[in-house]
Amino acid sequence: MSPAALALVLVSVCMHAGWNVLGKRNTPSLGAFVLAYGAGGVVMLPLVVLGPSLLALPGAFWGWLALSGLCQMLYMGGLAWAYARGEVSVLYPIARALPVVLVPLVSIALLGSRVLDAWDGLGMALVVLGALCLPLSHPEARRVSTYVTPAMGFALLAAAGTVGYSLIDKQALGLMQSAGHSGLTAGAVFMVLQAVMTLTWAVPLLALLPAERRRLPVLRQQGLPVLVTTGLMMTCTYGLVLMAMAMTDEVSYVVALRQLSIPVGVLMGVLWLKEPTSTAKTLGTLVMLAGLVMVAL
Repeated sequence: MSPAALALVLVSVCMHAGWNVLGKRNTPSLGAFVLAYGAGGVVMLPLVVLGPSLLALPGAFWGWLALSGLCQMLYMGGLAWAYARGEVSVLYPIARALPVVLVPLVSIALLGSRVLDAWDGLGMALVVLGALCLPLSHPEARRVSTYVTPAMGFALLAAAGTVGYSLIDKQALGLMQSAGHSGLTAGAVFMVLQAVMTLTWAVPLLALLPAERRRLPVLRQQGLPVLVTTGLMMTCTYGLVLMAMAMTDEVSYVVALRQLSIPVGVLMGVLWLKEPTSTAKTLGTLVMLAGLVMVAL
């Protein structure tokens, strides 16, 4: 991997963990996340002129885009509602890592894409084992009720949303490339359209949820600069990864390096948000990271 590609991935890693921690610090809510994401998409709207015209895209693309926006909204809602009820240093690794296990399994079941080998299976087992270790910060936590909590349920919703948009985005990007886009222009245009579509799905839901409506005045107090900065971090993380993939021949290295966001997120949660640390949390993070690298490579 070239130094430039490595640098892009590392910046993306820090930005991804950073916007999650920033979101936790600034009163997490669905409104905060989707409005920030939508604001980032609006700022980057000029990118949609890259490549062929949007009118050249087939009707099926717009259906995939709508589904992707729905899954992205569920992902952000799951994250926000989980962070409002628990620690980033526990929930972020779970929401980030479980899709790496679930996407191949769902892809095989629905698309028949590839057969997992023993190495993949061992890596997935390590990811699950590490996730089970994360909440065990004290001996009293070693019970089933530790895992049956609203925070954990919302983290699983975020993971499910990630699985959904990961599989859907692959289909949408394929249609864009068939219409004449390069990998880079397809990625740049799609990340903007996805942000706008996510906001489109979220606005009616925000209007229907009283708890979310009550948090909207708090977002106004935080100011537009914070909203836009967070939104740009959210949208640019994906763009940087696409650029890195275009600059290297071995994509698996990029996929593996992206998982560094897990220990970075845990460290940010402990050092910045002053969340408690424990041997179980440290061990669980390292076990998950090892499993993710095994699956990615």
